[in-house]
Amino acid sequence: MNVLKILLFIALFSFSNSVKAQKVIDTVSCPISQNELLLSGKRFASAPPILLRVFNEDYEYAVFQLGKRKSSIFLYFKIFTDNVCVKQKQPLELYFTNGDMYILKNDFNVNCDGTAALQLTRRDIKKLMGNSIKTIKFYTLKRDYEFSPSASDNQNIRLYLHCLKKYKIKRR
Repeated sequence: MNVLKILLFIALFSFSNSVKAQKVIDTVSCPISQNELLLSGKRFASAPPILLRVFNEDYEYAVFQLGKRKSSIFLYFKIFTDNVCVKQKQPLELYFTNGDMYILKNDFNVNCDGTAALQLTRRDIKKLMGNSIKTIKFYTLKRDYEFSPSASDNQNIRLYLHCLKKYKIKRR
């Protein structure tokens, strides 16, 4: 009977160590960075940008980047084309591989530099982490843009969201 208790104790101890090791691996493999720059007077952290090419165009690109300020996670989307005017509340439509469509609305002010910033809710994060994006459609005043993220882009989005949820902003 004592041998059985000892084996059970060893099994529990080894399982708890593997869980601790997994937590260490998760935080070590997260590519989140924070520097001395401030955004509206507040510190922020960001994930590496994901570069997307406009569908059926050779030289038009956009960046899809996730970041965190205070305890909120943001999506930053910018098209690198001159004079792309974006209205406030302009939608960013996400089409998933399972056929669902999800709309995110731009919180950033009206601008003509192709920039949209969206504060993600828990529901938004859950939807992004649970699905793979097939197509992103971004509507501007003059033209609509379409992007097709790859499987590795989708994997990175999920990793970055997971990391940002756990990341604590440092107060240097």
